[in-house]
Amino acid sequence: MRTSLLTAAALAFAAAGCATSGGFDKLYPGMSSQQVVEAMGSGPSRAQEFPDKSTAWYYGEDRCVLMREDKLVAKATSEDNTSIDTPVVSVRDTSKALCAPEGYVSSEKRQQEIDTPFGTYKGNIDPSAAVKKVKDMVTGQEEPAGKSEQATTPAP
Repeated sequence: MRTSLLTAAALAFAAAGCATSGGFDKLYPGMSSQQVVEAMGSGPSRAQEFPDKSTAWYYGEDRCVLMREDKLVAKATSEDNTSIDTPVVSVRDTSKALCAPEGYVSSEKRQQEIDTPFGTYKGNIDPSAAVKKVKDMVTGQEEPAGKSEQATTPAP
């Protein structure tokens, strides 16, 4: 009885894994919406409609498909742009999955994630601002609020 229970649990775990990641790899342009749902094992977690009657279906934060006239037109996944792993800190810069029809301007969504021994920080971090802040903290200097980076008039 114990062996059959473990086998059933393993099969359920394997089926859940196929429905979440393996199904996305099997998607191809021209599939119907029903075929997409069957391959993914469920419908999308959210959807975004566009004026040209196409719809972006999002499966979590990292995968999306673009549907038009009940057919899959395109698909996209989140991509890691930069990844730094050290024993103390890990940094990842990710471009989130984005599905939009041609001609529709959509801003790219990016997320940075920093893992430290003190916790994980997620968000959109401006690297140059972070470097400046750390530099100012280390040197003990801060630029006065009214000062600009314009050149001064040279002395005669």
